[in-house]
Amino acid sequence: MALGNAMISDQIIGYLKEFSEKHFDVYIYDYRGYGNSDGKRRINAIIEDYKEIAASLNESYERKLFYGVSLGGSVILNVVGSGVEYDAAVIDSSPSMLSTYGCPKRIDPLVNLPQDASKLLIITGQKDSVLGERMTSKLRESAYARGAKTVNDENFSHPFMDRSVVVHNQRMELVLKHLIAPENGDDNEQ
Repeated sequence: MALGNAMISDQIIGYLKEFSEKHFDVYIYDYRGYGNSDGKRRINAIIEDYKEIAASLNESYERKLFYGVSLGGSVILNVVGSGVEYDAAVIDSSPSMLSTYGCPKRIDPLVNLPQDASKLLIITGQKDSVLGERMTSKLRESAYARGAKTVNDENFSHPFMDRSVVVHNQRMELVLKHLIAPENGDDNEQ
């Protein structure tokens, strides 16, 4: 899992109980300079770290699964775009571009979206006050056009900020369903 900006693993790990109950091994890391991690917060370094982490973990597992939220979705798309092997990935409320914030265009999620996006589930929320529709819609729409499953739920806020446990559980159910059997998911464009 790749976290969003300003998230640390200690805050999120408890929310991932459903993953372990479904027999997933969950790896969650603090980025450089986040939580108790050393180093300076640099997006290029974070992306390179995750390419290395993903390649290393892929050696130990038959199925290769990724879940990225917000900034973490951008990180995961850079991992996927670099050619790291994967079987399914969920990109949850990621911005379409980072270059609008001064980052190099080459790391934009849109640039790293695979031509065949059929292994992806892109989730956005209509109540997301962190990354609104104009910041996420291009990625979701482009991914859908390339075969990704997409959900733009009217009740979803930003990941792990949903207003009720019921809504949070609905989101986690979508994530788990895609990671367990991505080919059986619904093609939703909402």
